[in-house]
Amino acid sequence: MTDSYALITAVVTLLCSAGAPTTERSTRPNIVVILADDLGYSDLGCYGGEIRTPNLDGLAAAGLRFTQFYNTARCWPSRAALLTGYYAQQVRRDTVPGVPSGTQGKRPSWAKLLPEMLRPLCYRSYHAGKWHVDGMPLANGFDRSYYVEDLGRYFHPRVLFEDDRKLPPVQPGSGYYTTTAIADHGIKYLAEHAANQGNRPFFLYLAFSTPHFPLQAPSDDIARYSGLYRTGWEAVRAERWKRIQDLGLVSGRLSDVEREVGPPYDFPDAIKSLGPGEVNRPVAWDSLTELQRAFQATKMAIHAAMVDGLDREIGRLLEQLRVMGAFENTLIFFLSDNGASAEIMVRDDGHDPAAPAGSAATHLCLGPGWSTLANTPFRRHKTWVHEGGIATPLVVHWPKGFSARGELRRDAGHVIDVVPTILEVSGARRIDSGQGRSVPPPPGKSLVPSFARDGTVKHRDLWWEHEGNRAVRVGDFKLVAVKNGPWELYDLATDRAETRNLAREKPARVRELAATWQERHDEFAALARADLDPSQAAGTAKKVKELILPGESFLVAGHPAFIMTPAADQRRTPQPWIFYAPTLPPYPDLHEKWMHEQFLAAGVAVAGIDVGEAYGGVQGRRLFTEFYAELTKKRGFAARPCLLGRSRGGLWITSWAADNPDNVAGIAGIYPVFDLRTYPGLARAAPAYEMTARQMEGRLPELNPIERVGVLAQHRVPVFIIHGDDDKVVPLKNNSAELVARYRAAGADKLVTLIVAKGQGHNLWEGFFRCRELVDFAIDRARAGASP
Repeated sequence: MTDSYALITAVVTLLCSAGAPTTERSTRPNIVVILADDLGYSDLGCYGGEIRTPNLDGLAAAGLRFTQFYNTARCWPSRAALLTGYYAQQVRRDTVPGVPSGTQGKRPSWAKLLPEMLRPLCYRSYHAGKWHVDGMPLANGFDRSYYVEDLGRYFHPRVLFEDDRKLPPVQPGSGYYTTTAIADHGIKYLAEHAANQGNRPFFLYLAFSTPHFPLQAPSDDIARYSGLYRTGWEAVRAERWKRIQDLGLVSGRLSDVEREVGPPYDFPDAIKSLGPGEVNRPVAWDSLTELQRAFQATKMAIHAAMVDGLDREIGRLLEQLRVMGAFENTLIFFLSDNGASAEIMVRDDGHDPAAPAGSAATHLCLGPGWSTLANTPFRRHKTWVHEGGIATPLVVHWPKGFSARGELRRDAGHVIDVVPTILEVSGARRIDSGQGRSVPPPPGKSLVPSFARDGTVKHRDLWWEHEGNRAVRVGDFKLVAVKNGPWELYDLATDRAETRNLAREKPARVRELAATWQERHDEFAALARADLDPSQAAGTAKKVKELILPGESFLVAGHPAFIMTPAADQRRTPQPWIFYAPTLPPYPDLHEKWMHEQFLAAGVAVAGIDVGEAYGGVQGRRLFTEFYAELTKKRGFAARPCLLGRSRGGLWITSWAADNPDNVAGIAGIYPVFDLRTYPGLARAAPAYEMTARQMEGRLPELNPIERVGVLAQHRVPVFIIHGDDDKVVPLKNNSAELVARYRAAGADKLVTLIVAKGQGHNLWEGFFRCRELVDFAIDRARAGASP
C-alpha cells in the first residue's frame, strides 16, 4: 500500500517551498513548548518558590497557571506523551509486559510526533536540548535540531548533535554551559526563521536538561543563593506552603515529611564517595551535624542557581520573540517532565570532594530532603505517582489568543493534552501512516476551552504506571499505590497533598477505580501490541530483542528471550550452551562481543531471558526455569549449561543454581553480585522476593545468594570469576572473595578460581570481557554439560 503520509508530506513540502499564499498562514499562532527537567511543583516564584524566576512569573501574570496539571513521573515517558498525544505505554515508550518497550521501545509507525502533524500547515519546527525519544529529531519532522545527549556534564558535554549529525565534544574550560547553549540554539533558529521563512508559523520545542543532576552551575549564579538555605528544608518548606496558600494554588493540609522515604534507587557507594555531608533521608534538619547542614544548604543553592539561570535563558528567548514581532501571537507552554528527584548517585566524571561544589568536577544530586521541599506541598518524588512525582507547574501565555491575565485554572490536565490543544489552535490534525489500521483516537483533551473559562475541560479518567507505581484519577478521587503496595484512596478536592487515606472507608470506590485502572492498562497494552507481527504476540517472534551476534529472539511467558547460535556446522546434539544473565534491554552489549564470538566459534550457544530487576527473587527464578525447560525440552539443548553472570546477573544465576544444582555444569562471573546487601540493598531487592525489607532481613540466611553458595560447593559445581579489587559498586571482599571463602570452608577450594584485576572497579575495562581463561572455562564446562 502506498504510504499516504509520505505522499502528503511531499506535496506539502513542495507547496510551502514554492511560496504558497501566506496570508492565512500568518494568522496561525506560533507555538513554543518549554520543558524543564526534574523541576519541582513549587520551584518557580509564581508557584510559591523563593527562587528568582521573573520571566516565568511575568508569563504567568500575563497568562494562565494550571494548578492540577500532570506529567508521567519520568523523563522519557513524558516526552513521548508530550509529542505524540498518547500515553507512553500506548506507544511503547514506557514498560508494557511482553513487549519491547520503555527506554528501548520504538513507537508504532502511526505514532507520529507533533512536527509531522503541523507540517501540512507549513509550520517549520525546531528543537533544542534534551531528546530522549526514539529516533532522531530531523528524522521525526523537525527542520533544525540541537540535541545534547550527554546530560552528565553541563560544562563540557561529549555527545551532542546538530541536525542529526554528531558534533565534536566540547572541551573543558571553553566557557560552555548547557542551559545557555540550548537557549542560544533556540534563539538562533528563531532568528533564521525570521530572516528566511517570511510569514510561515513555527513550532519551537525547547527541552532544557535543567535542573536535572548533576547539580552544576556557574559560580556567580551559585553565589546569589549562598546562605539562603541554612535555615533548613523544614523552614523553607513552611514558607513555600504559606505562599502557595496565599496564591490560592492548593488548599487543604500540608503533607507530612516521609522521613523513611529515600532515593528510589540505592547507591550506597555513591553516598560514601560524596563524603560525610551527604544524607539519603529527609531527616530533621536539627539532627544534622554542622558539616551536613552546610553541605546540604550548598546543594540547594546550586539547584536554585540552575532554576534561576533557566529563567534568565527563557527571558532571552522571549526577547527574541519580541524582536521578531512574534511575541503576541505565540502560544507558550512551560512545564516540567516530572517532579523533583530524590535520587543520589555519582556517574559520568565522578565526584571530586575537593573541587568547588557545583563545578564540573563535582557530581551532586538534590536528594530527598530538598526534593521534598521542591515538591511542596506534595508527597514523594520523581518515579513515584503520588502527587510529588507527577504534579507540574503549567504556565500558558498567548496575548492574542485569550484575554485572561494572571488567572488560575483548576481543570485537571495531563501532558497528553498538549498535542490536541496545539492541533486545535493551529487547525492541524492528527495523522497516521496510512497503513489501513484502525488506531484509537488520542486520549487527551484540548485545553482551549479552559483558556476562556475554568472548569470546562473534563477527562473520563487520568492514568499512570511507572516502574510498578500506579494510579488513576476519576473526577476528584485518586487511587494510587507504590510498587507491590496496597491501593490508597484520596479525595483531591479537599486533600490534594494525599494526607488522609480513604481506602478503608470507601472499599467500593477502591474496587471501582482499581477496575478502571486495570481496564486502561489492558487497553493500552493491547494497542502497544496491535501492530506487532502476529508471531510476536503469540510468543514466537523472530525479533524481540536486538542481538549483537546472529541468533533468534522470542518471548517466553511474555518476557523477551534470546539465543545466539553457532554456525550450522558447529552445532551439536544436545547443544552445549551458556545461560547468560542479566538479559536486561542493554545486555549482552557490544563490550562483550569478542567473548560471545569465542563461545559461538567453539560451538557453544548463548541464551538468556529478561526477567526484569529480579535480584534472584521468586518470579525471576520461575522464569529462568520456564526458559530452561523451553531450551532443554523443546529445542534439544543440553541439560547442564554453564551459567555466566555479569554484575547483578550473579544474583540471578546463583539463586537459580542453588535451586537446581544438578542442572548446572559450572558458573562463570564478571564482577558478579552474590550478596544482595551490597547491591541493590534490601529495600530494592525485597519486592522481588515478594516481601518487605524488614521481613527479608529476618530471612537472609535462606534467601541471600551468598548464603546459598554452600549448596553449590556441596554439589561440586566449578566456579570461575574475574573481579576488580577497586570495585566500589560490587565490593570484591563481600562478593567474589566471600564465595571463595565459603567454597574453601566446604573443602571445595580447588573448584573455584578467582582472578583479581588490580586497580579495576565496576567498569568497562577490556580485560573483563577478553579474559581468555574465563572464556575457556565457560566453553569447557558447557561442553562437559552436554556430555553423557
